[in-house]
Amino acid sequence: MFTRFSRMLLAALLFAAPAALADDDTFVFGGDTYASGATPSLRQDSPRSAFLSGFSVTLDGAVTRNAHLAGARVRADGPVSGDLYAAGFSVDVDGAVAGDVSIAGANIEIGESASIGGNARLFGGTVEVDAPITGSLLAAAGNLTLNAPISGDAMFAGDEISFGPDATIGGTLTYSAPEEIDIPESVISPEKVTFHKLTPSVTETTDEDEALVSSDTVKVTGYITTLVFMLALAAFFLTFTPTRVEAMRARLMTRPLASLGYGFLALSMLIGAVPVALLTLVAIPLIPFVVLATVIAWTLAYLLAVFALSWWVVTKIRPMRASLLNMLLATAAGLVLMSLLHYLPFFGWIANMAVVLIGLGAMAAICGKGLQERRLRRTAPPAAPVPATPSEPAEPPELPGEDTPPRTQ
Repeated sequence: MFTRFSRMLLAALLFAAPAALADDDTFVFGGDTYASGATPSLRQDSPRSAFLSGFSVTLDGAVTRNAHLAGARVRADGPVSGDLYAAGFSVDVDGAVAGDVSIAGANIEIGESASIGGNARLFGGTVEVDAPITGSLLAAAGNLTLNAPISGDAMFAGDEISFGPDATIGGTLTYSAPEEIDIPESVISPEKVTFHKLTPSVTETTDEDEALVSSDTVKVTGYITTLVFMLALAAFFLTFTPTRVEAMRARLMTRPLASLGYGFLALSMLIGAVPVALLTLVAIPLIPFVVLATVIAWTLAYLLAVFALSWWVVTKIRPMRASLLNMLLATAAGLVLMSLLHYLPFFGWIANMAVVLIGLGAMAAICGKGLQERRLRRTAPPAAPVPATPSEPAEPPELPGEDTPPRTQ
């Protein structure tokens, strides 16, 4: 299951890679249309395939062949004559797709005005299908809702599977869930249904002697949701605060040891504020805010450090232009690599902790420098006005007089 999810997300990102050639621009090359930037919106028709990437991606024009979309928020409203590939935190499809649809995201919605002429492959946290599908449907989600006719076979995997009044399945249904669900006969005949029970993995906790139950589907969905969320967060800051991010990245790369020390002090202050608040009693109501600030700082520091280190490695291997898509692809590769380090005994958590500390130190140094400069500007005495220098009077032109020799005729 994990391999299928990873290939789906990686394929969508690679399909969008050619759009890195342009920044906030749309151009046609070889019949294909490319668009990238913060909020690319393709309203013109594409003669062949379309490649869109950015923070908020919108497809309104018609695509003659295939459409490849990647971003934090993705909308596909235009008709696609071929296949549709999309990856993002939120993916909405409201246009007609003549071919297959392959989507990975946290929230996926196939609207009522859409239609799918081929097969549909949907992988996400929450998936809702309200449009008819001519082919088969393969879906894996934490929460899946089907409210449309499926002409072919269907295969579902999820914790919660529900059917609306318009749901019908023309072929067979194979589904995997923690418990068997009651499927109305109006959806499909009971003899055409096959149920597989999801076997949970149980991890015992030594402190409270309780069990933590989670299925493989939840783990994979959670991993992809976290990855997409981190990339969306990175895209937001790279788009709206590029100067501040570049200052923090430069600080981290030029003074990594100092950033590590500052990060240790900053994290110690955040964590140490909790017992101090308990001792003072009056500050106990502030503890939730301290915990929230610690979580936010930890997440942003980790993301900053992964971006800085990944971009440094990528540019050392092959110099490339600092476009939004290139930086997001480097960050995605770094996040995947750092997640794999968790499985490395002993050294894995040390490496991840070091990444958080140097990122937090760079953030603390730049933010502290900005506060200091702002305070100096407020406390600095106003500059004394510079007195105006009186201009010297121009010398009058010399007039012919007694000392002036007469002109020779």
